[in-house]
Amino acid sequence: MGKAIFASALLLGGFLGLGARASASSFTVNPIKIELSGKDRSALLALRNQSDEELRFKVLVQEWKQSPFGEMQLKDTKDVVVYPGLLTLAPKEERKLRVGLTVQAGPTEKSYRVFVEELPALKAPQTANKSEVKVLTKMGIPIFIRPGKPLAAGTVEGLGLARGKLTFTVKNTGNVHFLVQSVQVKAVDSAGASAFENKVDGWYVLTGGTRVWEIDFPKKECAKSKTLTVEVQADESKFSGRMDVPAAGCGP
Repeated sequence: MGKAIFASALLLGGFLGLGARASASSFTVNPIKIELSGKDRSALLALRNQSDEELRFKVLVQEWKQSPFGEMQLKDTKDVVVYPGLLTLAPKEERKLRVGLTVQAGPTEKSYRVFVEELPALKAPQTANKSEVKVLTKMGIPIFIRPGKPLAAGTVEGLGLARGKLTFTVKNTGNVHFLVQSVQVKAVDSAGASAFENKVDGWYVLTGGTRVWEIDFPKKECAKSKTLTVEVQADESKFSGRMDVPAAGCGP
């Protein structure tokens, strides 16, 4: 597992308009993904303060689902617990948190996220500058409860073209999540020569979930195209879909 360093967050534009300087605390979390199962019911999460000041944190777990367009859908849960839920770290200090299951693993994978949220300091550091804006950081680590017999599988469905927009759906047909590494769109003309190519990044497709993509298909390239394929690279597996390009779909 890798280690992630988080030292940034979004700033309100008004802060910059006032000429304030922004500072962000930094901390590391390791690992950046947790997998639990019926055999491995707990894991350790190492949280390290990389800064030169004391930091306070709140840690909680929420159930995680996603909409077809990738938006996270979260709700409170007691299936997975983390201890401690509140903690303070001195400069350069590291603390190990325990993440554990309160439910049994089932036939399909369940997904969650543990959120580590930096809290405001109880008192301002003596070295703080009045014109400095402190940016607090919040991030989430995926947690998966793996089934006894994991099977990763997916399909490309619903390919369609209308008004120069190509749409398609990647569906998770297995019982565990997969991470889409890339999506490659390729079109060829009647002679088999390349007419259009586009590559987009992917994201998680959770168990039982779908992910919808919409890609612009330029009218000139579309008009030359005869057939189109969508190739998905997901973790260690590949799957694809194919369609004939309808001339009416290339736009007005």
